Amino acid sequence: MPKAAYRSRRAELAALRAELTERGTSVARVAAVVRTRFNVNSRVAFRNAVGMTQQQVAEQWNMLWPSDRPLTHKQVSYWEAWPSASGRPPSIEDLNRLARIYQCSAADLLDGDDFTADDAASQAGSEPVGAAVTVAERSLRVQPPDIVGRVDAFITSSGSHLVANEADYQRLVHELIEWAQRMQRRDILQWLSFAAAAAAAAPVLAGLDLDERERTIAAFASPSRVDSQTIDHIEAVLWRCMRQDDALGPTAAMETTLAQRNLVRSLLPAARGAARDRLLSLYANLLRFAGWLCFDLNDYEAANTYFEQARTAAHEAHNTELGALVLCNMSHLATWRGQPRTGIDHALAAGGWAMRTDDDHLKAYAFDVAARAYAMDNQHTAALSSVNSARALVTSSAGSPTGLVYFYNAGQLASTESTCYLYLGQPERGAAVAEQALENIDPAFVRNLALTSLRLGVCRMRAAKPDIAQAAQAIGVAVRLAGHNRSARLIDRLRRGTKELAKWPHIPEVRDVSEQMITYGLAS
Repeated sequence: MPKAAYRSRRAELAALRAELTERGTSVARVAAVVRTRFNVNSRVAFRNAVGMTQQQVAEQWNMLWPSDRPLTHKQVSYWEAWPSASGRPPSIEDLNRLARIYQCSAADLLDGDDFTADDAASQAGSEPVGAAVTVAERSLRVQPPDIVGRVDAFITSSGSHLVANEADYQRLVHELIEWAQRMQRRDILQWLSFAAAAAAAAPVLAGLDLDERERTIAAFASPSRVDSQTIDHIEAVLWRCMRQDDALGPTAAMETTLAQRNLVRSLLPAARGAARDRLLSLYANLLRFAGWLCFDLNDYEAANTYFEQARTAAHEAHNTELGALVLCNMSHLATWRGQPRTGIDHALAAGGWAMRTDDDHLKAYAFDVAARAYAMDNQHTAALSSVNSARALVTSSAGSPTGLVYFYNAGQLASTESTCYLYLGQPERGAAVAEQALENIDPAFVRNLALTSLRLGVCRMRAAKPDIAQAAQAIGVAVRLAGHNRSARLIDRLRRGTKELAKWPHIPEVRDVSEQMITYGLAS
């Protein structure tokens, strides 16, 4: 499909921004794409990402910060031209104000080389964040801007990999297209349904009209043509969807996941032997992930339905690890819905299956979901015992988590422990553990960081001696992170947290959070 013709670069920019915004893409990711595609600096990229002219920036500035010497569009132009000879450098205060207008951090607006790879300490590998920090330094609170900066840096560096032009993803699609060229044309679209946008532009589909495309989408691919490499490709795209959800939220991944589920389901009836076992496990994992996405979209009934189907498929495939993980997800869902005893049932079943595997992180995760359920049910001893069991497994396990529980580490466990203390009426301890969690959760897991920062704020609000300014600061971080990851589950909890915070409207930091909720389009 030829590239669309635009009358001007401005028109092309507007079309790109509209397309990405419609997908729910955050400002930071739009800016990353604009910067790469149009070879502009960060200040220009962010201005275009929010769809503003230099004059509009000046007008917004003057409305927010009235002055006897109002800002002009010319000054904005100078800042954008810097460091060229025709430009002028913005001050730190200038960058802070631009960042507020552009919904980003001041650091996002500076360009420069990245020499962190030269720092031997950054290559140390497995040493936990803060492992060498002194006790006195550990007593300092995690500063929320550091958390946002870590995530912003991750999103910026990964932006091109998290949108539709990811190189590895396109390579997978290309390989599938090459494979499809060896098939009958009636089979093609079924195989490429999970990459419809990319496949639509492929030469292999030339000559198929709209009606024929719709008919062939429903056609069954020939199972005899499916080999191990093809299944690898489908699994790789599922992996990409899971990492997309970790950083950006469920919306973008749902359509692809459901299309893959339909594809694999169509292959199962005629599959035999090892290929059937792999396909059935893949089908179960697709169902499980679809359930997780529904959970994150607050569609709890659909989530439960997918999880039940996933459990059945995992057991039919005799995939013990996957069956245990599905039960962990079911426990998490039940507890989140306020059904802790059902959560305990699922967690105990998950632990029983997990103990039959060699995956210590999976075993730990089963204890983790049990701890949440016990704590919500006010079973203090059982909750903290489960936390300690999970900690022992994570501590003794060699290396980082891989496979199905790639997301679970000491930081995620600390986040759960803070949840337990909050349920058990110990918000001070919950706040202390939440701070540790924020140090150790990988910035790729944006939703988890946001929920943990929100919980930190709630713990500070509910402490015997509330620290409302610090609570608002932590919740404000969660708001900014929600600008990256538009999880409905996260946004719902943010609205609850900010409603509770609104009891202190006279505190400036509280008013700032209310403004941020409006700015990011999160207010109810």
